[in-house]
This record gives sequence, C-alpha cells and structure tokens, in this order.
Amino acid sequence: MVVVIPILAGCLVYINKNVERSSALLNNAQVVQGGVPAVGLTSMMLNISMEFSYEELSAATNDFSLANKIGQGGFGTVYYAELRGEKTAIKKMDMKASRQFLAELKVLTHTHHLNLVRLFGYCVEGSLFLVYEYIENGNLSQRLHGSERDTFPWSARIQVALDAAKGLEYIHEHTVPLYVHCDIKSENILIDRNLRGKVADFGLTRLTKVGSKSHIMGTFGYMAPEYVRLGKVSPKVDVYAFGVVLYELISAKKAVIKVNDSEDVSKSLIALFNEVLSQVDSKDDLVKVIDPRLGGDYPLESVHKMAQLAKACTHEDPRLRPSMRHVVVELMTLSSSTEDWNTLSISSREGEAMIEREHGGEPSSPQVPICVGTQPSTPQE
Repeated sequence: MVVVIPILAGCLVYINKNVERSSALLNNAQVVQGGVPAVGLTSMMLNISMEFSYEELSAATNDFSLANKIGQGGFGTVYYAELRGEKTAIKKMDMKASRQFLAELKVLTHTHHLNLVRLFGYCVEGSLFLVYEYIENGNLSQRLHGSERDTFPWSARIQVALDAAKGLEYIHEHTVPLYVHCDIKSENILIDRNLRGKVADFGLTRLTKVGSKSHIMGTFGYMAPEYVRLGKVSPKVDVYAFGVVLYELISAKKAVIKVNDSEDVSKSLIALFNEVLSQVDSKDDLVKVIDPRLGGDYPLESVHKMAQLAKACTHEDPRLRPSMRHVVVELMTLSSSTEDWNTLSISSREGEAMIEREHGGEPSSPQVPICVGTQPSTPQE
C-alpha cells in the first residue's frame, strides 16, 4: 500500500497536466489566432495523444496539396493522409468555424459507436484541424447522385440506412449528454469498403433539451418545418431529415428536384413521394420513382414499406414521427425480409441457369402468337 499511493498520485498529476496542456493549447489558440471560444474548453477531457502538430499534418498531406484533397464542405476542406500508421481524413477549418470545430470535438470525444465516424485527433495551429478515420467509399450522396454511379443493390441500401439509424439512435438515447445531429443528409453518411454506413459531420450538433431553440442552420430539403419556422430542436428534427434520406435511397433523387429544365421551379422529394403514396395503387406508382439502376432487382413490398416508413418520419407534426429506436426496429425487419428474398432470388436464378444448360445452354424464348392476316406490331420508342 505504501508503494501504490505515490504511483497513483503520480498518475493523477500526469493526467491533470495532460488535460491542462490540451485546454491551454486550445485557449492559447483563441488568444493568438482570435477565434476559438474558451467557453467549455477547460471542461473537455482531451487526451494528449489526440494532439497533432501542424508540421505533422502538413508533411502527411504534402503541404495540403490538391492531390491530397478529397472533399469540400461548408465548414472546411478535407485531405487524405497517412498518419501514425492509420489512413485518415483531415478536415481543415477556418478560425471562423470555431463553434463547429468545438461541437465536433465535444461530441466525438464523448461518443464511441461503430456507426459514428471515428475521431483520431485535432490540431489548433494556424487553422483548426480535425483528424478522422478515412472511409474508402465516400458518402451516400456521391453513391446515389455522383457521376460514377456504381452498383448499389437494394440490400446494401437497407444496410446503410440501418447503420445510420443505429448511429442516430445512439446519440439520441444512449450518450451522456444526449445529442441532436441537426444536419442529417446523404452527404453526411459515409460508406466504408464493406458498404456499411457511418454518420459524420457533427458541426451543427446540439444538446437535447426539450423545447430548446437554436439559430437556423442546416440544409434545405432536409430541415423539419418546426425547426425552420420556430428554431425548435429535438431528436425529431433528425428523424425528419432521415426520412428524406430514405426517399433518396429509394429513388436516387436529390432532396430538392427540378420540376422541369428551369432552375426556378423545383419540388421537394417529400412532396413527390406524398403524391405517389396518396394514390390508390401506390405500389404501381412507386415503381415509376424507384432508382432505375436497380433494374427491378428488389422486392417491391420491401421498397413500399421503406417508403411508408419515410413518410412517417417526415410527418408535419413532430409528435407523430417515430423515434429513431422505432426506425431501427423497422429497418431490421426490412433487412431480414430482404435477405430472405435475396436467397430465394438466387435460388431461382440458379434454377433457370440449370434449365438453360439442359437445353444446350440457350435460354428458351417465349413464343409470340401472331394472328393470321395481320402483321406483328412494332414496339413504340
């Protein structure tokens, strides 16, 4: 016992010095650079191992060269770098974005979840820098709307939706304190090499306070009506935005779409789907707005249920929207039923291939009856 006490005391002194050094560094940035607010910094338990020097970041990005640039957002530029044996994405932010910087730093140093992007560290020299894990496949918006438009099967879309929902459910219900993301959109859902989703960009995150109000900041097409009109913040703000993301996964259309070639006339994706789902034969009309790249390779019932879930999420009245916990349960059910459909679909295709092999490798062509005295009709373009 005589030996243990001095060791413990030494450890506590060492930890306290590290915390003080981190806080002092951030506070010093406010004095020298004129921008990082000191409010709340001293209460942040920042691990000294998370600190990166400007020299280290500059060397890893070839002095923040264009060749290393992988993204541009509203609050900063993102660069690829390999640091301390890890593939990373470095967000370089201007001092004017200090509040967004601190919001991300506070959230990601207090939350740890498979479906939230991982923060490796930070730097406050010259500019503000956040160092994240590098996610190979970019973001969901690029996957759905980008020029490459890689294959993105229905089962993978449900999985990404489920992953993002789990990440949001975690910050809504299982962290201390609880958080609201406030900027959920397809651009802020990253996709890794295994086509799994991670929620990113916590720069607008707010603490959950019932009835709390905030300055309006977000992305048009995703913002809940009560947030736009009154600035009210609650987890249902994220639920609303997530519903828009579900519609994007179904249609591969953007949150706001052009009605015609005119840039001045547009319609929200929510309005488009409300029209479709209000029809008597909503499933038939739904087919018309499903992403054509899926090529019919999806269970229509599954797509319809996701559309109905998205409609519930985007209800005008926040009290009538489901919680993210409920959304997770619904998506887990959809994921399970889609896996069963995939198994049946694969078995069916294998059976068709076997029949073709038995008939000499040529698929049988259906016979089209032609009435005597008439010419076969020509398909219209």
